[in-house]
Amino acid sequence: MHYGAIIGGIVNNTLRPPVPSFCDHEWRFLMEQCWAPDPVGRQSLTEITKRLRNMSTACQTKPHSHQLQNQGLK
Repeated sequence: MHYGAIIGGIVNNTLRPPVPSFCDHEWRFLMEQCWAPDPVGRQSLTEITKRLRNMSTACQTKPHSHQLQNQGLK
């Protein structure tokens, strides 16, 4: 990106980092909701915190890919 486009994106509050293709759907959806240009489309901090706690708990209970590889399941 040209530096002028970056500065314009920051000033206009429209610049968003790219979301990696391997990003979990729930995380992507939460990020996009937080970036909504219309404040009505954004969730409250209380709701965001609740969702983050639930997502964190879910991540802790999911087996990681390296664990699956070590078990010969992947």
